[in-house]
Amino acid sequence: MTLADPLVAARRRPRAWRSLASSLLFHGLLVVLACWVVLRTPTRPTPAKEFVAHAVSGGRSGAPASVHPIQRKPKVVLPAKRLVSKSATATLALPPMKSLTPEVGLAGLTAGQGKGGFGRGFGSFGGNGLGAGLGNRAGFVGRPVMGAFIRAQRVAVYLDCSGSMRSYLPRVEAEIRKQFPDADVFRFDGARVVGLGDKVVHGRGFHGPAPRLREGPTQTAVETLTPAGRLVQAKVRTACEKGSLGAWMDRLLAEPYDALVVFSDFQDGVRQIRTKAIGNVAAYKPDKGMRADPPVVFSDRTNQGGGFARSVTLIASGGGSGQNVVQCKDTSGLIVGMVALGSGIPPGTTVTEIKENVSFTLSKPLTALASGRITCNNGGDKRFPEERKWEEEWEKAFAGARANKGPRLYLISTARAYGNKPGTIFQRCVAASEGSAIMVKFGNGKKGGNTVNDLHNYDDLYVGMPVSGRGVPDGAVLTAMPTFKNIVDPEDPEKKRMKRVVDKQLTISVPLTEDSLGAVFAFTPLIQAVGTLAKDSKTIEDVSGSIDLRSGMQIQDTRFPAGTKVVAVAPNKASPGFFTVEMSAPASAAGANVVLRFRPAGSGAGGSRSAAPTR
Repeated sequence: MTLADPLVAARRRPRAWRSLASSLLFHGLLVVLACWVVLRTPTRPTPAKEFVAHAVSGGRSGAPASVHPIQRKPKVVLPAKRLVSKSATATLALPPMKSLTPEVGLAGLTAGQGKGGFGRGFGSFGGNGLGAGLGNRAGFVGRPVMGAFIRAQRVAVYLDCSGSMRSYLPRVEAEIRKQFPDADVFRFDGARVVGLGDKVVHGRGFHGPAPRLREGPTQTAVETLTPAGRLVQAKVRTACEKGSLGAWMDRLLAEPYDALVVFSDFQDGVRQIRTKAIGNVAAYKPDKGMRADPPVVFSDRTNQGGGFARSVTLIASGGGSGQNVVQCKDTSGLIVGMVALGSGIPPGTTVTEIKENVSFTLSKPLTALASGRITCNNGGDKRFPEERKWEEEWEKAFAGARANKGPRLYLISTARAYGNKPGTIFQRCVAASEGSAIMVKFGNGKKGGNTVNDLHNYDDLYVGMPVSGRGVPDGAVLTAMPTFKNIVDPEDPEKKRMKRVVDKQLTISVPLTEDSLGAVFAFTPLIQAVGTLAKDSKTIEDVSGSIDLRSGMQIQDTRFPAGTKVVAVAPNKASPGFFTVEMSAPASAAGANVVLRFRPAGSGAGGSRSAAPTR
C-alpha cells in the first residue's frame, strides 16, 4: 500500500495537540491552587529554647572543674521582620567561605578555649566560646613546679628521654600536670643544640646537608597532647628526632606557647660546626676515602673552639712562691683549663686541678705569695659573627616575652646548672625572657634536722645556693657541702672492692618542718662577682667577674637588706674588666675584695603577666 492509495488518502490524522493542551491546563490549575494554600497559611516562629550557661572556673573550655549551671529566662519572642529593598539594583555580597583545612577546622572547634579572663575564644568560623577560666588575664600568678614559678597558660614541655633521665620522667611529668594539666609534653632524646652556619641544625630555615648526629625516636605519648599539640608533634617530630633540643626550641618559638619548659641533665651542651667557607677560612672538605667529620669550632662543654666566654674572680687565701697550689676558700665557677691572671702568676698559666672550696693547682709555679684577686677565664668565643646569628635570633625571640610577644624559658636541670652559666645561650635566653633556671635533686629529709640526705648527685652545688622543697622554710640556703669516705663494699664477697659513701650530709641554714622521703629539692644557681663595699653606700666599686650582672638581680649577702637589687651596672673606663654596680639599698658593713653572689632576675610567685602572646 502506498500513499497514493485512495483509502489512505481519505483517512484523517489524529488531533494529538488537543490532548496535550488539556493536560497542561489541568496541572497548571493545580500548581496555582497549591501556591494559594501555602501563602495563606501564617508562618509561626520556632519557640526559643531556654538558654543554660555554665560558669567554669579553672582549666580550659569544657573542663570538668567547678561547673555551676546558671538559669536564664527565655527571651520574649518578637514578630519576625523581613529586610526588604525596593531598589531594583540592590545586591547582597557575602564573603567567600574559608576552605576547611585541619588548621582552620581545629581553630573553629577550639574556639571556646580561654584567651582572656573570661575565656573568649577565636574560632576561624566566627566561634566565640564562653569556656576556660584562668587565661592570661592581668594579675595572673605563677604556679609552682618543682621550685620554679611558671607564669603561663599554654605550656610546652621538653623531657630529655635519654638513658640517664628516663627514671625521673614519670615523676616530673606528674609534677608538671598537677599545675598545668593541659600542658603539651614532648619527649625526645638528649638535649643537644648544634649550630651550622647561621642556622640551628634541623631548625626553621635549615636546609641540609646536616652533620652526622646521634638520633633517637620520639617517646612522646601523643594521646596526652592537646589537639593543637598533636599538630605541633606532627610538624616537628622528624626534625626533633634528628636535631634534639636545638630543633625543638627553634621550631616551637614559632608556635603560640607562652612558656617553654626544658627538663634535662644538660650534659650534651651547645656546639657549632663549620662546613662552609666563611671569612678567610676555606670550606671543609674531607680527605679522599675518609668519612666526613667537619670541625667543631665552638663548644661550651670543653675548651675546644675557645669555649663560651666566661670569667670568674676568686680570692686567694694562701700559696707560697715556687708552689703550684693556691689556697682558695671559694672555687665556685672555676673550670679546669681556665687561664689564671693575678699577682705572682706567670703568663700563660692554666688551672690543672680543683679541690672544691679548698684549693686549685696551676700549670706553672707561683713567683710570689698568692693573695688577693685571681681572675680566671677560658679564652672566649672565637666564632665569626655570622655563626652566632641563630643565638641572636633566639635571644631576641625570648626577649619578646616582656611585651607578651614571645615565650618565657624555664630550665629544670638534674645535674648541671646550665641555665646560669655565664655567657651561655641558655642563660641569656632565660634572662631575656624573665624565666628561671633551677637545679632539682631527689633526696630525703627529717623533720627538725638541717640536713638533706642521699641526693642522687651533688653536681654543681655550692655553699650559698638558695634551697626550696618539701619542709624547707623560705629563705633557706646551702651552708655546707657533704663529705665522703671510702669503705669496703659490703656487697663484695671478697671484701676487696671499695665504695665511696657520704660521711657528713649536706646541710642547710634552717631545720626542716616535715619529713620528706624521695622529695624534690630545688637549688637556684647564683652569679658570682668580687667587689669592694663601703658602709652606708649603695655603690659597689671595682666589681669583676660580673659579665652577667643585670639590673633587677637580687644580691644574696647579709651585708645588704633582704630583697636588695641591682639598679645599674656601668663599666669602669679607667680599669677595663671592672665595673661599678649601684644597688637599691646601702650596705651595712664595709669589705674589700669580698665575694658577692646575685640571684638572677626571674619569675617569682608574685609575678603577673598582663595578656596572652600576640604572635
